[in-house]
Amino acid sequence: MTTPARQIDDAAFGVVYGSITVMALLMAMHAPIEDPGRQALILFGSVFAVALAKAYAEICERMLKSGNAATWGDVRAVWQHSQTVLLAANGPTVVFALAALGLITSDIALALAQVLAIALLGWFGGRIGWRIRATLFSVIVGAALTGGLGLLVTLLKFILH
Repeated sequence: MTTPARQIDDAAFGVVYGSITVMALLMAMHAPIEDPGRQALILFGSVFAVALAKAYAEICERMLKSGNAATWGDVRAVWQHSQTVLLAANGPTVVFALAALGLITSDIALALAQVLAIALLGWFGGRIGWRIRATLFSVIVGAALTGGLGLLVTLLKFILH
């Protein structure tokens, strides 16, 4: 039986990869965002494309290693692993949708999307720290290192733009 904690751990690769992808996409966005609804679609669609590309690459790798054609079971297993990338796009997509509805400004949506992506990275970093050492210190170090990667991407955005 798979526990909720195991499911979270199994999603780590996709969520971390997805969060970094979201941060890279947000890096290309500039305030003021004129059409936040379009940005929500672009953000989610781009991360979806990354998930599909990841799944396709993994299927290709499996076929090359095994010398056999992929089965529907292989495709399902690979998609189960790849679709976790989409989890990272959900929060940022929702905040852009809120901006499209006029509930928040597009500037706030952009800032919130970045905070959500960095927080998700930090949370998974903390989870890694807990799994490795199970101490508060290791949680803080893991969260700081992994969240720091998101902050680094954000800093690159400000330096480049």
